[in-house]
Amino acid sequence: KMAFCIKHVDSGLVLDVKGADKKSGTEIVLWGYNGQENQLWEYKNEMVDVFQTFGSACPHSLHCGSSVRLNLRNTLLLVLDISGGNHGAPVITFKGHGGGNQKWYFEDDFTIRNGTGMVMDVEHGAAAPGTRIIGYPKHGAPNQKFRIVPFNRK
Repeated sequence: KMAFCIKHVDSGLVLDVKGADKKSGTEIVLWGYNGQENQLWEYKNEMVDVFQTFGSACPHSLHCGSSVRLNLRNTLLLVLDISGGNHGAPVITFKGHGGGNQKWYFEDDFTIRNGTGMVMDVEHGAAAPGTRIIGYPKHGAPNQKFRIVPFNRK
């Protein structure tokens, strides 16, 4: 499978499993790219695994608006989830169960929408290392813009 990181467009920081913790319920934060496993993700769509190169906002072989699960690389169980699916709730790792709070949609405006209707958001717009990623209603500000970047070992 092709691994990738999720990069905040404005700051260049990436989504990172806080403290590289592999426990369910661990928060996702922004951090400088280091290529470690806690920053790498893989797609799992509801029907097939998706293998492709990545484009600007949406992967080439995945239509914008298609639902995928975002699995933490090299784990079979942990996926990105909005804890409780509520406004302002943290994005966390959680055991995959297929609920709406674990389905993600890549939009052509660089937002990543959750099945609950919330989008990934840098909490308080404070794009600094360690800032939490939360689910928040879409407003289109820079703190809600992310792009997919293929993993490069170099």
